[in-house]
Amino acid sequence: MTTFYVTGSINVASVDEAFRLVGSRLQPGVSRVPDGEPGDRANWVFTQADHFQKNPTLEVVGDRVRARHGVPLEFGPVDYHSTATESYAKFRRARDEGVLAADSRFLVSIPTPFNAVNSFVEFADRVQVAYAYEQALRHSVEAIQDAISPVDLAIQWDLPTELATVEGWFDNPYGSLEPIFAAAGRVGDWVDPEAELTFHLCYGDSKFGASPFMGEPPTEEAADRGGRHILPRDASAIVALANGLSRHVNRRIDAIQAATVAAWTKRAHWQPLADLALEPGTEVYLGLLHAQDGAEGATTRAALAAEFLPEFGVSTECGLGRHSPEQLEAVLVAWQEYSAACEPALAGG
Repeated sequence: MTTFYVTGSINVASVDEAFRLVGSRLQPGVSRVPDGEPGDRANWVFTQADHFQKNPTLEVVGDRVRARHGVPLEFGPVDYHSTATESYAKFRRARDEGVLAADSRFLVSIPTPFNAVNSFVEFADRVQVAYAYEQALRHSVEAIQDAISPVDLAIQWDLPTELATVEGWFDNPYGSLEPIFAAAGRVGDWVDPEAELTFHLCYGDSKFGASPFMGEPPTEEAADRGGRHILPRDASAIVALANGLSRHVNRRIDAIQAATVAAWTKRAHWQPLADLALEPGTEVYLGLLHAQDGAEGATTRAALAAEFLPEFGVSTECGLGRHSPEQLEAVLVAWQEYSAACEPALAGG
């Protein structure tokens, strides 16, 4: 069966609607089911702003914060667990009632500390602040795992800042890449062995305007045009980050989802996938499905990727919450067409 990965957000108004959409339009094919991240959570890591801007051990300088000289860094409670616990109860009900497939796991997506400090903290202090925030975040991840049975749980770490830094679009506060991989490895190892661990290697989404993960617009004209201003040249950074995670995560990595762009239409764009050095059990999902060219475009890109990576699932480049209602419908139809076209091929092969 062709498999599809949903990274977290879905453009619907409620958690229950997200579960109904997945169950009716994406299953079978999706086993890890997020709650859609409705409401304020659509703002992703920016929900964490108060932990930085109202933290008495940090001082605000313009639109950023920095460590206070001589004051030990501390963070109050970080809470991803309360919402996860509430949504899990709705997930259980949806699965028990047959809205979701019986083999569904509940997916919780969390930005890494590096993403938080990149959004809020001055460059010189990012490493030390990230480590302090990491200690507070760990308590919330442990609370998630206390409340949700590990056999029902998948935890996804979001890595757009890591990927953009590997690309060279952001200056690196760690000085080299291995400490970035090691920091992601630490948070990955918090996940219970019976739960699933996944990573979302993200470039943002080209359907929106200027993305903070795509570098600065090179000209004013480019800024007015919207969309990406720096395109990743090929899958090299994805491979470097995925292999770095494989080196540093001590437990099993169940899946890696990688954003890939519609403009990758040549073999050279996909050739770096041949250098992936993941453990045999790690699933790979490529962001092949785009609203603008649907199943046809996904099929073309999949054929190119398959020359270098024999097995992979499919996803969009970022969350389904990054789609307008019309784009969301286009992607859902494209997924149904793509999966239907693949099944006869698999049966005949």
